[in-house]
Amino acid sequence: MSQSTRGLREKSTREKGFPVVRERGSGGGGRRSLPDGKRHRSRFAGTVLVLCAIVATAVATDYWANIGEIHRGVEVDGVSLGGKTPEEAREVLEERAAALGDLQVTAGSEEYAFGIEELGLDFDVAGAVDRAYNVGRQGGILERLGDRTKTTAGTVRVPLVVDQDRERLRDGLSGVFAALAVEPTEAGFEVDDDEVSVTESRIGQKADDERLLDDIEAGLAEGQREYEVSIVADEPRLTTEEAERMKPTELLGSYRTDYSVVPDDGMRVENLGISSGAVDGTLLAPGEVFSMNGKVAALDYNEAKVIVDGAETKADGGGLCQVTSTLYNAANFAGLDVIERTPHSAQLPYIRPGMDATVWWGGPGQEDDLDMKFRNTTDGYLLLREYVAEDGYVHAEIWGRPNGVEVEMSSEPTDMGESGSEWVTYQTVEKDGEVLFDGVLHEDSYEPLVDEQGKEIPPSDVPVAPVDP
Repeated sequence: MSQSTRGLREKSTREKGFPVVRERGSGGGGRRSLPDGKRHRSRFAGTVLVLCAIVATAVATDYWANIGEIHRGVEVDGVSLGGKTPEEAREVLEERAAALGDLQVTAGSEEYAFGIEELGLDFDVAGAVDRAYNVGRQGGILERLGDRTKTTAGTVRVPLVVDQDRERLRDGLSGVFAALAVEPTEAGFEVDDDEVSVTESRIGQKADDERLLDDIEAGLAEGQREYEVSIVADEPRLTTEEAERMKPTELLGSYRTDYSVVPDDGMRVENLGISSGAVDGTLLAPGEVFSMNGKVAALDYNEAKVIVDGAETKADGGGLCQVTSTLYNAANFAGLDVIERTPHSAQLPYIRPGMDATVWWGGPGQEDDLDMKFRNTTDGYLLLREYVAEDGYVHAEIWGRPNGVEVEMSSEPTDMGESGSEWVTYQTVEKDGEVLFDGVLHEDSYEPLVDEQGKEIPPSDVPVAPVDP
C-alpha cells in the first residue's frame, strides 16, 4: 500500500468516527493493540463471569449439602432447628408448645392462670417450620446468600405465630376483668320539699382490657407467658361537680287537674297514686326522651272507670289518662318539646279540651299503642314530680335549670254541637323576652261521650275545665 493510499484510508476512518488502528513495523505485518478503555472493560467482564460462576457453584453446593434440612443458625421461639428435617422440627416445636404451660396474668397481688386452649389460642407450628426451612431458600441468588451469611455469622430468629381470636381471648379473660371491676357511683339528686340536693359520686376501677389484649397478642409470638394487667379509673358518667352544675333548682312548669269531678269508689284515686308515684322522682338528662308508657305500663292497677272509643267502661288502670294529661301540660308550660300526644275521643270534665293526652298499651309489638312523650331540650337535668294531694288535685311539676322561658296556653271551641265539637289550642313561648313561637299548637275533634248505660252526652253538656284550674 502506498503512502498516499494509507493516508486516505486513515482520513476516511477518522471522518466516520471509528478508532484508528495503526500498523506497527514494516510491510503491515505487525501486531495490533486495543485502546485502554476497551481493554479494562474486557478485564471487568471476565472478572464478573468468574464471580458469577463462583457464586453459582457456592449456591449449588450449599443447596445439595443441606437439602431436606433446615439451615444451621435458624431458631424458632428460642429453639434451634438447624440440621433438622421439617418433620423433626415439627415434633420439636409441638413439644415446645405443649411445654409452654399456662398463661399467667397478674393484677396487683392476685394471680390468674389460663390454659392456652382455654383462651382459644393455637400455635402455628406448621407455618413456623415452613418459614424456618425457607430461610436461605427463597428469593434470588443474592438474597439466599445474604440469609446464609446471617445464619453462618449468627442466628436467624423465626417467630412462632399464634393463631388467635381477639373476642374469644377477651371472653376467656372476662373473669379477671369482672373480678377487678368496681362500678362507679353516679351522682344523684334528692328532693326534700322544694329543695334539691346532690348525692356524691365515686370513682370506680376497671382492668385496662384493651392494653392487656394487645400485650398478649404481641408477646405470645416471642414466648412471653407472664403478663400484668393495668388498673385504670372508671369515671362515673355524672360526677358530683357536673351534678352541681346541672342540678334542677327552679320550677320550670307545673299543672294540676281536679280528680274530685269524677265519681269514684276509691279505686280510681288509688290508681292515680300508683301511676303518679311511678313518674315522681324521674330524672331526665339533657336530650333524653320521657315516655309515659315506659313508666306506667303494666303496673298492678285496680279496675276503675275509663273512656274507650268515647264510651265509659271499667278496666284496669282507670285514671292513668288524668295523670298523663296533667304531666303533659306541665311539660308544655316548661317549654319542652312534646314529640307524641294523642287526644281523647270525647270531652272529659277534669281536663280542658285541646289540653288532654291519653295513653294506651296493648301487647308487645302492637301498633295501636298510644304514648305521651317529651324531650329534655334544656342544658341541665330535669326532675319530674307528680303526686295526688288531699286537696282533690293531681299535681305535676317539672324542675330544671333557670332558662328564661315563659309559656302561655289556651284552647277555644270553634264548633260546639250535639254530634261533636272542634277545639283549637294556642301557645306562646318566649325566651328572655324574645318570642320563639306564637300560634296554633294543634286542633282536635271530639265525639259525644257515651255513659255506662249507652246514653250519649253531647259535648255541650260536659263541664269544661278552666285553662288554669
